[in-house]
Amino acid sequence: MSIPSGLRGRARSGDRGSVHRRLVTAVVVDTVGYGAFLPLTFLYLSTATDIPVAELGVIITVASLAGLPVPLFAGHLVDRLGARPVLIAQTVAAAVGYTLYFWVQSWWPLLLGIVVVTVADRTYWAAWPVFVSEQVADGDSLDRWYAIVNAAKSASLAAGSGIASVALAVSGDGGLRAMLALNVATSVTAGVLFVSLRTPPRPPVPKETAPVGGWRALGSDRPYLTLTLGNTLLTYGWLISTLVLPVYLVRSVHLASWTAAFALMLKMSLTMLFQTTVAARLYHLRRTSTALAGTACFVVAVLLLACAAGSSSDVLAMTVVIVGVGFLALGEMLAAPATTSLAVAAAPEGSQGRYVSVFQLSWTLSSVSGPALVGYLLSKSMPVLWGAFIALMLAAALVFAGLRTRFPTHVDTKTQPST
Repeated sequence: MSIPSGLRGRARSGDRGSVHRRLVTAVVVDTVGYGAFLPLTFLYLSTATDIPVAELGVIITVASLAGLPVPLFAGHLVDRLGARPVLIAQTVAAAVGYTLYFWVQSWWPLLLGIVVVTVADRTYWAAWPVFVSEQVADGDSLDRWYAIVNAAKSASLAAGSGIASVALAVSGDGGLRAMLALNVATSVTAGVLFVSLRTPPRPPVPKETAPVGGWRALGSDRPYLTLTLGNTLLTYGWLISTLVLPVYLVRSVHLASWTAAFALMLKMSLTMLFQTTVAARLYHLRRTSTALAGTACFVVAVLLLACAAGSSSDVLAMTVVIVGVGFLALGEMLAAPATTSLAVAAAPEGSQGRYVSVFQLSWTLSSVSGPALVGYLLSKSMPVLWGAFIALMLAAALVFAGLRTRFPTHVDTKTQPST
């Protein structure tokens, strides 16, 4: 993946382009292993232990809940130490946690491993947006960089899923351990790459511009908390392709089971191919307007997918699904970089870690509550489920529309990449 020539980092090295390539390489390497093992996690744990599936689910849920406060602590560390050392520590924790999965024959190493992996995962999502902002010089395009990272992650997840499919086809259950080993190796490699990326010491924040009160100031920052609320509502849209479609396409649309995997692969492929192009074409839009447009795409996607069940043929149904998935991908391409860059730009100097950690709780809340919500809605009816998702997206749209006048122009306006 090429790096836009106009981007110049803050790194000490004279070869800024090399620094940026290592940044993207670290993201790609880390995400490939994650993408290879993530879909197989439950399958691996269920085959590697004698713990009943129901108890296994409880253990995973408890560990996930235990990780809820981790982003806040990680954000505090980012402000104190910088994002790079926190990310390095995160890769070490991930490698240790996944290594424990090799010895999960009893419940206590299983619980310990899941807790460590959960802590590492929550820490990563709290630190990486700040880390990217530290690598991009003032006046450069933060929005373009988040688009690049988003595209790189999608490509890596697709590659990881493909590697996992081949490994399972060739080695059967032995492929599960191979993918676990790959995940450990990529975590370590990403850590080494993060070590090689150096940023200059952050200049001290002048007293007259320093944020007052730390967490207290954040608690009274209503526009930022409203942004976090809007993003929380929006993140439920990401659950459609992973939690809803596999069940919906098979049970309601009566398509073959492979269509769900195809839909997910299609969405990741579209993001990989068009994320940076979409970002480049929409620099005239404010960040809140871009997020609002992304939310509208989610609404269109839900309406299209809901219509697939009434199609007169499988071909027509699959065509509608493909178009709906295309709008899901477009919604993600619009909203994800815009909301992330707005969250970073709106955070005061010296408090970016804490602010971004609160913003990233959006993803934690939806990922923890999403399975229960989707399960409950599926037990009702598909019209109820689709209606609930439309309501969530419309509520997010109202929040983003209200935010258009709440942030200063320089915060809400994208920076054109330098040439």
